[in-house]
Amino acid sequence: MASNTKRIIVIGIDNSEFAEKSFDWYADNIRKPDDEVILVHCPETYDFTMASPGVVKQLLEELEKTVKTLEDKYRAKAKGKNIDGKFRTGQGKPGELLIHIAKEENASMIITGSRGLGKIRRTILGSVSDYVIHHSHVPVLVCKG
Repeated sequence: MASNTKRIIVIGIDNSEFAEKSFDWYADNIRKPDDEVILVHCPETYDFTMASPGVVKQLLEELEKTVKTLEDKYRAKAKGKNIDGKFRTGQGKPGELLIHIAKEENASMIITGSRGLGKIRRTILGSVSDYVIHHSHVPVLVCKG
């Protein structure tokens, strides 16, 4: 990559301390002034098949509020560190969403946090960082807590 080429950095975010540490590590250690940052959040999904319309409406309102709060928090963090970029959300599995948006945005790198799950918990729960490492078409930086 030429040094004058603008980098597009995709960073996976959620409400965890691991995501915040990843963002901060990027900003404090490898950020370049002309980077464009795409903050990607995959909201929690619910199975609404058995829920009443009232419950569905309440859950969707809470979800919208949570996503808006997260977006506001990271917009403020980015502005405070003079970082250019945008916020994107989508449905599905977080790892798949990060890969999809990285391809769509022609990303140079993906940055994600790691909760440091043990082998058994990772096998049962899955690991976003593990999925991204194995499916990404660009370099991946995993920040461990």
